[in-house]
Amino acid sequence: MIDRVPVITAPAAIDITTSGALRAVLFQWHRRGHATIVVNLTGTVFCDMAGLRELEQAHKRAEADGGGLRLVTPADGPFVRIFTITGLDRAIPHFSTVEQALAQSPAYAIGSLRRDPARAPAAAPASPPSHLREREGPVADSRHCEQCGAMFVPVREHARFCNSECRAAWNSGHLGDPIVDANALTWSIVAMSDVTARLPAMKVWDKPPAFTAILDAVWWITMVDATLVRHHSAAYDTVMAAHTAAERRVISETLAGLRFVRNWISREAGLDEVIETGAGTRRITGWTWKPVPESALGWLPPRAQAWERTRWRAYQARLASHTIGNTFSRAATFLTLTGADAASSTDNS
Repeated sequence: MIDRVPVITAPAAIDITTSGALRAVLFQWHRRGHATIVVNLTGTVFCDMAGLRELEQAHKRAEADGGGLRLVTPADGPFVRIFTITGLDRAIPHFSTVEQALAQSPAYAIGSLRRDPARAPAAAPASPPSHLREREGPVADSRHCEQCGAMFVPVREHARFCNSECRAAWNSGHLGDPIVDANALTWSIVAMSDVTARLPAMKVWDKPPAFTAILDAVWWITMVDATLVRHHSAAYDTVMAAHTAAERRVISETLAGLRFVRNWISREAGLDEVIETGAGTRRITGWTWKPVPESALGWLPPRAQAWERTRWRAYQARLASHTIGNTFSRAATFLTLTGADAASSTDNS
């Protein structure tokens, strides 16, 4: 807490395994009478639509008591892009540093600032990142259904409900306007398609912009995948079922492998450690993913170790020694088809 204002450090990835902890921390501070809360997102590299919705709901709850959230995120970071796409940049104040958020001066709005490389000290993270969908069969751990509280064994990394009835009941009470949600998904898929389509034009000799474009592609693909799995599982299953068993395995492992890359980056490791640029390669889409050793996972809880180990195996099987062009094309094609099916379902509902 700084100057009697709670300052919360968000985890590196806000998804099924971390959004609940973040929600609990935000709600706890609100119940203690703090209507204004600063959420430091400078170390966050991934957030799916459900995570954005948690922030929006916490902001509305705080606004009702005369306060609001103040988000801290770099001016050129991924959060600013997704805020702009979803329109949340007009709803939740966001700043470049903790000091600016605490001052809450209009002159410090992120849109008028360049990125400030300085990072202010922050509170402990709400929870360490851990998230991985099992590619075949249920995972070896169980969790509580967010609707009824019953224990169940998830078959996907992002599963939160024990059955479709609980998912529908929770959605009816927590989700926003279906049309708005569908539009946000559509915009995200367009952004994903745009960034992957730009990759072939990137100059191989200009590596910093090329690595930035690859990072953007990883971020958008993993975010769209998590959103579709969590909120459009019927469409996800329908499109996946249209493929052969071998194709389903390749798609699932490709997406899991990209989540491994996302987490690799979130630990402040460089992309050059997982990408082989190669001499004589004419386009960056011809660069390949490097095989990497398994990371030490002892600091993670057992469930998180299992998820991350499965991600690493998927990376080794489907990304290592394969070109980034083929990886992104396979993932984006599947997600685009799934998004179209989800949008069609929304239009007909």
